[in-house]
Amino acid sequence: MAAINMSLSNCDGPRGIVGAADTAATPYAMAEASPQTYRLALGDKVKVTVFNEPDVSGEFQISSAGKIALPLAGDVVAANRTVDELESAVAKKLNGRFVKNPRVAVEVLTYRPFNVVGEVKNAGQYPYRPGLTIHDAVAMAGGYTYRANTHTLYIRRQGEKGERTVKSDVTSASVSPGDNIRVPERYF
Repeated sequence: MAAINMSLSNCDGPRGIVGAADTAATPYAMAEASPQTYRLALGDKVKVTVFNEPDVSGEFQISSAGKIALPLAGDVVAANRTVDELESAVAKKLNGRFVKNPRVAVEVLTYRPFNVVGEVKNAGQYPYRPGLTIHDAVAMAGGYTYRANTHTLYIRRQGEKGERTVKSDVTSASVSPGDNIRVPERYF
């Protein structure tokens, strides 16, 4: 599954996403990245497969402590790790004590949800899927209300303090798991 990786690109005028403190608009390119760069967090659900060991394999929700609880082996820290890093951590935890030379595969089953608030018909929390754009997110929330500013949206990424301004009539920014999208009211 594809994950989202954010990077700032060169500045070319009043388009794209603007940081909360920026005064000039800056394009905010968001490229699809490999699953290895996606960082797991609270709310994600993973499938851990230990080949030829069905007693240790299974589906696990990342707990509020940022861990998954493997049968027999106990807790393994999953939060803020990539899929590859979690595979290595699980293999290390199992190696020798429970399984000889474990071969581990980890897959993200469900990503943490994102939120849409403000001037949409059905504000709330929605399930994330790779490739989701801000226009898709607004559509999932029932579309704009008649009071909505359809030209500007605000996105706060999980782990960031401020919001970024998105010029929705110029760009179609990607949504990441855990994002908060705010649709403001328009002023005449």
